[in-house]
Amino acid sequence: MDTTLHLSSPLRAWSTLLGDHSDIDPALPGRELWPVTAEDGRRYVLKRLGPRRNLPVADQARVLAHLTRTAVRVAEFLVTEEASMFAGAPEDSFVLMPHLPHDDMAPAQALPIEELVGRSVAALHQSLAAYPWDAHSYRKRIAEGLSELHVPEDVQHGFDARRDEVLARIAPLPLQLVHGDLTPDNVLVSRADGTVSFIDLDHLPLAPRVWDLAKYLSRRLRRLPLPAATQNVERFVAGYHRASPLTAEEVDALPAMILAMNLLEASWTARILSGTLERRLLPEQKAELDPTLAVVRRQLHGDRFLVEAVEAGVGSR
Repeated sequence: MDTTLHLSSPLRAWSTLLGDHSDIDPALPGRELWPVTAEDGRRYVLKRLGPRRNLPVADQARVLAHLTRTAVRVAEFLVTEEASMFAGAPEDSFVLMPHLPHDDMAPAQALPIEELVGRSVAALHQSLAAYPWDAHSYRKRIAEGLSELHVPEDVQHGFDARRDEVLARIAPLPLQLVHGDLTPDNVLVSRADGTVSFIDLDHLPLAPRVWDLAKYLSRRLRRLPLPAATQNVERFVAGYHRASPLTAEEVDALPAMILAMNLLEASWTARILSGTLERRLLPEQKAELDPTLAVVRRQLHGDRFLVEAVEAGVGSR
């Protein structure tokens, strides 16, 4: 089906913003996100929410508005002609958001901006912790997920030997509202402006705040050579800790959470590939399965390299 024809109906819901002749680009790879250029040249992103929702659209919109009010840069949902947050049927709706200017950076280029990102993530967490209402979200069930892994036998045996230790480090951490999917792809940096923006805040679970840190840093560890990745870990932690000091328990738990994160994501990808879980698989998820398992095996063999990087970041405050 022609993309323009298929999306013309939901786009009419924002006719004042877009005009009569907006341009729609192809969807971003593996995602139901379409760049849209309005008649006046302003840029937007159209997103299909789909039937699976982590929390109600109204709650997501309220959280985004709260973040904006507290100077955290996010893409809020734009109101339709009917004063709604979305277009289309409630069970299969679309939202329109402003395009957030940012640089396209390869992982190897990220080291100079990691402290800025760490500080910005700390500000995001402080704002989410101060959200004054119930977001009608869900709790991350980390222990439950780690009890049913779909990973190679050697990885399973290696983790079984450390399971109690990992869970003991994670279990005492307090929960708060967090981003939930804080990958580098969802953190947009403009070096010229010195700004960091956050996108894809459609998870927003209750979890330890090091869940987000682990999500972000796990990508650095699997996408960069180990010596470079540990530098990124150190700088990111330094930026975060300067803005919002990590407790001793969080410092102790972060390497364990990174291990847990990589295990959970490797298991998730393997289950989709095996057909035991029916979910959309992004291209990078399949490509990163082997690198993720390689990082897991390295940590199971000994994660002093990661402990030292986290402690160095905290110590540089």
